[in-house]
Amino acid sequence: DRSVGLFLPGTWEDREPDDPNPWGNYYFALEIKDDSNAVEVAHFTECSGLKSSCQVYEIEEGGLNGRSHKRPGQSKWENIKLKYASSASTYLLEWRDQYLQDQFENRLLFSGSIALKNNAGEVLRRYHFSNAWPVMWEGPQFNSSGSDVAIETLEIAHDGLTITGSE
Repeated sequence: DRSVGLFLPGTWEDREPDDPNPWGNYYFALEIKDDSNAVEVAHFTECSGLKSSCQVYEIEEGGLNGRSHKRPGQSKWENIKLKYASSASTYLLEWRDQYLQDQFENRLLFSGSIALKNNAGEVLRRYHFSNAWPVMWEGPQFNSSGSDVAIETLEIAHDGLTITGSE
């Protein structure tokens, strides 16, 4: 038998019942790990890129014309994209500039997380990332006939995500 068993943590009987009150997606913050604790550095208007995928290798077997075999390859993680309202604070832009000025020679990669919070500010879930660095900053778009808030974007590359509850 060449079948592979499916590993799931626990059993269906062990799992918690679904929460009848789904979480909102509007209150979250970037936390950067500083020595032993996480420091909340900013709140954002939008976060995307909490996504992973796995390459699929397709193997065609001679004499087996009705199907092919598919096997997992390397996992990939998207960059985290954070959007925020432009303000007088230049902290995030200065942080990105530090990475540009020394041409990656003396720079340390950092760890951090995106913390999803409830209305009371309590953490519901954390999306931890490691070996990260800011790869892109984009300034706001201007339009003389517009009335939108000026939005900046920060993009962070990382080696992968782990997800934890409120801890």
